[in-house]
Amino acid sequence: MISKLLLSATIAASVFPAFALAGDTGFFAGLDVTGGVASGSSHTTNGGAAIAGGGVVDNVKFGDALGVGGHVGYKFNPALSVFISYQHVQGDVSWDANFPLFGVASNFDGTAISNAVLGNIAYDWALSDATSIIATAGIGLSFNSLSGIVESDQATGLFLSDVADHTQVNPMVQLGAGIDHKISANIVLVLSVSVSYTGEFETGDTRSGNLGITSIAPYKIDDVWRANLGISMRFTF
Repeated sequence: MISKLLLSATIAASVFPAFALAGDTGFFAGLDVTGGVASGSSHTTNGGAAIAGGGVVDNVKFGDALGVGGHVGYKFNPALSVFISYQHVQGDVSWDANFPLFGVASNFDGTAISNAVLGNIAYDWALSDATSIIATAGIGLSFNSLSGIVESDQATGLFLSDVADHTQVNPMVQLGAGIDHKISANIVLVLSVSVSYTGEFETGDTRSGNLGITSIAPYKIDDVWRANLGISMRFTF
């Protein structure tokens, strides 16, 4: 549990890690680990093979997400910083699809992966010579993938198909807050929380399984939000 929280903490930190303490200016870089949760919904009503009449998606669930990342930036003065961050976040995802024409339903399970690049701005308020409170805002792009999606029959649990992977690019916005503490002259430990909008996920347009390889209408997950706890180690130069 602790290791998950640490990991959890670090990804979020990759979003809002780079700020110098009072009196510090110049370049910095850091490594981040995070962990957190995600939520999303779906408006798909025609997913899957047309022969089945189209699948209506519901019951979208995300498992705990873990991630790693990094950042580089510059501190202009004791309060204001800018930095570029990279995040890799992944976790389990599942959903159901009902096929009203046939009166059957399928379960889908796989992995949701986001690789994001953000430009960030940060502002911090010094509590002491070693400790500051920080606030960050970032905007950029998230490359969202659904990978290893397996379809099984809801009634029996029998394997039905492997759904093709797919990656799409979405705009991403993130807000964060945290506290940083200088543990040596050039090393700062950052604990942070963040909330981000990462956009949509979508499967590929083919499935391979009990009907062979067939074309399908992709399954989509809309409006995915993430909340993260992060830990970051930052180095100043």
